[in-house]
Amino acid sequence: MSFYKTISTVFSFLLLGYFSYAQPNAISAIDTADMKKNLSFIASDEIQGRRLGADVKGLNKVADYLAANAKKLGLKPGAPSYFQKVQVVASKPNPANYAEIVNNRGKSLYKTNSIIEIRSSENFREPLELPVVFMGFGDNISGLDLKGKAVVLSIGSKDVFNNDLFRWNNRLERRKIDSVSAKDPAAILIMTHPEDKHDKVFKQISVWFNRERYHLKSAVASTEAPVLLLRSKVADEVLGGHGKYRRYLSNIVKSDKETPVLIEDRTITLKVGKQYQPVDAKNVVAILEGSDPELKDECVVYMAHYDHLGLDENGEVYNGADDNGSGTVTVMEVAEAFTKLEQKPKRSIVFLWVTGEEIGMFGSNYYTDHPVFPLDQTATCFNLDMVGRVFEPRDTVWNKSPKRVKDYNGLFTVSNNVWPELAKINQKYCEQLKLEPDTTLPSAFLRSSDHYHFHKNGVPIMNYATGYHADYHKIGDEVEKINFSKMKRVAELCFLVGLEVANHDEIKRTADN
Repeated sequence: MSFYKTISTVFSFLLLGYFSYAQPNAISAIDTADMKKNLSFIASDEIQGRRLGADVKGLNKVADYLAANAKKLGLKPGAPSYFQKVQVVASKPNPANYAEIVNNRGKSLYKTNSIIEIRSSENFREPLELPVVFMGFGDNISGLDLKGKAVVLSIGSKDVFNNDLFRWNNRLERRKIDSVSAKDPAAILIMTHPEDKHDKVFKQISVWFNRERYHLKSAVASTEAPVLLLRSKVADEVLGGHGKYRRYLSNIVKSDKETPVLIEDRTITLKVGKQYQPVDAKNVVAILEGSDPELKDECVVYMAHYDHLGLDENGEVYNGADDNGSGTVTVMEVAEAFTKLEQKPKRSIVFLWVTGEEIGMFGSNYYTDHPVFPLDQTATCFNLDMVGRVFEPRDTVWNKSPKRVKDYNGLFTVSNNVWPELAKINQKYCEQLKLEPDTTLPSAFLRSSDHYHFHKNGVPIMNYATGYHADYHKIGDEVEKINFSKMKRVAELCFLVGLEVANHDEIKRTADN
């Protein structure tokens, strides 16, 4: 090798080493003492489990804490006062809802407010009178005109009608609902089994659907046909008396023929709809502006959800130190490291702490609908969700899961194929830091956390996680069980990979995501 080639090789090696360690002052800012200090506040009993919508506003205290830290670091607000308002509403059943059977002379025969809305609609806030057609178990709907009608379906199927299990088979019922919905009915009414004397199914579904639920405001105004669960007595009254519905279904089972029945002399009037209440929900968004005149209009996103589960039924606190206090404070440390760089990255960096992951990934969904930088100018989203634990023997409760918590060197990494170079960059720095990335998680894990909303919009994503442990979603997820040394290594990896992405000359997306 010539002298000049030797010098060139040595210089390249030194340059690579300098870039890889990304200015010692910057990467040394990632500090386990800071991590512990921040996590000890975020996962403290004072914060009461960080549940969105809880009476105790611990989640807001954490949002204020994150915003104050971003300001202290000199990061620019990505929204007014760093807070991106997320339009979440809470819903609960309206006690004024009812179903009423009326004969052709206008006489009320039966009225009930015992209604479970499996799917709500905004079309029935004022009472609507509908013709009724009985469809048995929903096996024979081809060629039928169901438009504008209330379609009555029995729970279950012919095969299990005569047993006494009285269970809700969600896959079966959803299939029937989807099939009938395609015929543009006005409403779908699912009736409980006429022999379910103890209301087993009605009570079970009531627990699921009549509790307070949360939604993005944009998803509330559905005009699809409502899907309602009603007791079989309603079907009896439409057919003309006690036991009529039982005989109707028995005849279908015996004859194995499911002939639709349009009721001529009775209609059903429905008034249904949820009560909605706005919820104080916010993402925290901070920005480090890029240094390149053109590339600064693109960004790299670092994201973690900062909400958790609140309190259990006994008032014990789900502190959520790992889920996802660990990701929250790791992003804080990565942000500090970027602020210490002497030469800022070419692309801008967005630090995004999202709300509502535990109840529907609302914060990330809202952000991708209202991004600070357009999604087609978002180079990568790094999502950190549970990055603070190391395997212990009791974690074998997750042996049947592909995502059981890793040892000190292990790390789950999930990426899509939108930009294949990302996985290669990640592998390079994992080797440098002696981390062992597990890339074998099933593709379903692309939907398992907040990165999904970036993935579905064609953004390259990388999700980091150390895996499920024995304290996952339990009150034992406490700060003293966190391995801060492991968290530091994950933070260093995030910083190094993200810095290279932020300085990459060109990011060419593929169509495969």
